[in-house]
Amino acid sequence: MSWNLFKVNMLLYMNNPLAVKTPIQFGAKLAMEYDACMRRGGELIGKNSILLPNLPLMNTLMGVSTSIAITKQIPGQHSFINDIGKAVVGYWTGATLQPFPITPIPAPGSIQNIIINQSMVLDPGKFPKAPFEVPTDSCLVFINALVLFMQIHLFTIKGMYFTTSMYPGLVPTPAPGVVNWQGYNIPNIPFFGLGTPDNKKGDKDGGMSGNSLRGDFVGDNNGNVNKGDNNNASIDSPANSTSSDKKKIDDELKGKLNSDGSLSDKMQAILDAETEKSKLGLLKFYDSAQLNLGKLTRNIPNTPEAQSSIDKIRLQLEADRNKCCDDC
Repeated sequence: MSWNLFKVNMLLYMNNPLAVKTPIQFGAKLAMEYDACMRRGGELIGKNSILLPNLPLMNTLMGVSTSIAITKQIPGQHSFINDIGKAVVGYWTGATLQPFPITPIPAPGSIQNIIINQSMVLDPGKFPKAPFEVPTDSCLVFINALVLFMQIHLFTIKGMYFTTSMYPGLVPTPAPGVVNWQGYNIPNIPFFGLGTPDNKKGDKDGGMSGNSLRGDFVGDNNGNVNKGDNNNASIDSPANSTSSDKKKIDDELKGKLNSDGSLSDKMQAILDAETEKSKLGLLKFYDSAQLNLGKLTRNIPNTPEAQSSIDKIRLQLEADRNKCCDDC
């Protein structure tokens, strides 16, 4: 759920044409959402969450990455995800974790850890190399790819617990100890809840009511909530919502958001709707390509070689279309 919350927050922000006013603002938003997501997770074994990240360094490097991105106009010149990855590594550089709970792995030679005095990140990890982004009209394609590489990176983070542990003897003696740890995880459900319950039924989503995310409300960039009409409530931007198919998807989404249900289900509904609209765009691309291919056949020589080439292109186009739909 926690990664879905990150995706939904970034999706709503990026799909709002009035939200992303400057590249620096986008970088600050992504850093804030990443930090919030990390605080919902913990180290793989001990479950200790982040205490003091290096947010200033992440914000600085995010500013650098967005500045580089706006200078690149040709696809394939650079990978924005790799630039964001440097900022993500910066977040973990010199960071510390919470001293609680006490890690269940005893320090070498000891029988039990009594207390964690400090938990440090010694290795901020290595962000995996991502390919350059393919142009798309859906922000979710970019967000999904970014989250995938962020998840891989978390497994490469290493650190150390400095403990006071109990060592065996005639009289067990407390003494300093060290426990190494590696890997950080964001669970599918919150560790300690995500808010204050506002109903009496008991939520499955850490205390957030399913009614807190409704289809007839849209939050603006400043966190304010404005009630609007159907156009304003659309998850997609007005420029991309002219298609009747997309409007149908939006209408179905609003129905799900206005119905009773958990917050987790509603966030997944938002992501599923965006995926469906992205698939519509791809299908229209292939329809247009096949239409243009049909026009092309009327202007080429009527020879076996030419017809064979066109047939190969048509078969490849159909195969790519079917593969796209299967992948989606």
